[in-house]
Amino acid sequence: MNVFILTDLEGIPGVNSIDQMERGTPQNILAKEQLCKWINKTAEYCRKHGAETVYYLDGHGGGGNVFEEKIDPTLIKCSILDWGELLKAGKIDCQIELGAHARAGTIGGFLDHTISSREWFRYTLGGREFSELAIHAALCGAYNVPIVACIGDETACEQAKEYIPAIVTGAVKKASCRNLCQDHPNAEEIVENAVRQALENYRSIPPYHTSLPTTVELTFYRTDFCEKAMEKAQCEFVRLDARTLQRRVEKIERYADLKI
Repeated sequence: MNVFILTDLEGIPGVNSIDQMERGTPQNILAKEQLCKWINKTAEYCRKHGAETVYYLDGHGGGGNVFEEKIDPTLIKCSILDWGELLKAGKIDCQIELGAHARAGTIGGFLDHTISSREWFRYTLGGREFSELAIHAALCGAYNVPIVACIGDETACEQAKEYIPAIVTGAVKKASCRNLCQDHPNAEEIVENAVRQALENYRSIPPYHTSLPTTVELTFYRTDFCEKAMEKAQCEFVRLDARTLQRRVEKIERYADLKI
């Protein structure tokens, strides 16, 4: 069994405040150390419960959140392009989302956002509002790979089931407001139980399939963010209003196919 761990920073234990998101600060360094710890632990649990090869992707803010000298050297680090190539080659059996958060505009979600907390207001695929986990699921599903576990805050885990009802969840903390949360004291037990259940049952957790062709719509917080995206776009699109772009999606082969 080959397992791919896609990581984010907001949903791991030990990250409890928005102050830990500002790069280069002592709080952010502590958050990155927690990410390294939980990548190693999650991979350890994967191996304990049947995985032979474990890949991981540093998925927060374009990467740069992992101290590689602190990562188990037997793990295989991947880029977004590597992820797509592994999916295409059939080298991933299932995926785990480690450190997940809820989509933008979710009540009770710790640091809720979708891709960019500064610029993206709403992202939809086929008319349905998507979280980052759901976007990942759409790509994985194109290659019949299931996302089998969501590890994050309570609201992120509840929301994951909207897209994948059979997904195994490990809620490791609870938000007290958008920018603060508290860890559950038995986080290690929660994570190991989620990994065990997910890997034991990965064949019975269906991939997320997207009916094609479909449309992506992206609404920005401000008009200038929309205009900046128009300048950088590498695909055909239409502008629906001052803040919203839409593109038609004929096929899903790469992560870029789901973006504008």
